Amino acid sequence: MKVTTAVIFAAGFGSRMLPVTSAVQKELLPILDRPIVDYVVADCVAAGITDIIFVIRAGAHGIQDFYTGNAVLEGHLERFKKEKDLANLKRIHSQATYTFVEQRSDAGYGTAIPLQLAAEHLPDDEAFIVCGADDFMWRTDGSDLKDLVDTFQQSQAAGAIMTLEKPDDELPKYGVLEIEEKDGREYLKGIVEKPKAGEAPSNHINISKYVMTPAILEYIMKIEKDEASGEFLLTDGVQAAAKDQPIVVQQAAGKFLDGGSVASWLEANLTVAQSRPELSERFRVYNR
Repeated sequence: MKVTTAVIFAAGFGSRMLPVTSAVQKELLPILDRPIVDYVVADCVAAGITDIIFVIRAGAHGIQDFYTGNAVLEGHLERFKKEKDLANLKRIHSQATYTFVEQRSDAGYGTAIPLQLAAEHLPDDEAFIVCGADDFMWRTDGSDLKDLVDTFQQSQAAGAIMTLEKPDDELPKYGVLEIEEKDGREYLKGIVEKPKAGEAPSNHINISKYVMTPAILEYIMKIEKDEASGEFLLTDGVQAAAKDQPIVVQQAAGKFLDGGSVASWLEANLTVAQSRPELSERFRVYNR
């Protein structure tokens, strides 16, 4: 099944990065000279995505401005003959078709809501990527989202989920995958949220990067509010689907980076800086 569309969730408030996120969306915080979200988009494009649906917070149009252009800025670059900068901006604007869906505060709360809002814009006969806008897999030798799509297509499963391996002492902080092996591949059986020490079903955590088909979307659209949290949880739909449909598991090869806290944002900047020769030597001391 073809995969040419991605849904990227970008409707959060970034409360762990206040006060800067009171003025700048967390997804636009810089990793060097690019916003976090642009690393996510680049990975989607590398995976063959041509149509990107952003679910954004109502009234927060920074991402939309970044991907659709700024006529005043572009006019300035033209006047001062900054052709390289202008060409780079135009590449960003033209590398995919962008759709923006606003998530209002009364739409409900939880990780399933953005996908439910984006559903009407999805193709009826294709699979699609689902991921967040404030974290990404970093590697210089390929694309983890492309690997996820390749595994999905080769397995002919109804969906795919990306995972990272973590040591035992870190598992209580995450949703941990229960996995079964069949015909040389791993498939999802369930997800245990924040298991107690020694009770995790595996060492593989959910990092909320998926390929889904319309068959999986049906389960997402039927999610009911979780009584304990009051949220509509995407993982509830994924687990319900996994009972009836094969969801293949793909182990990530890159390094997981995010802007969710000051420490992780700083780590992301230092990690990416190592790939830039003009920066790596200068900041080598910080990566020891």
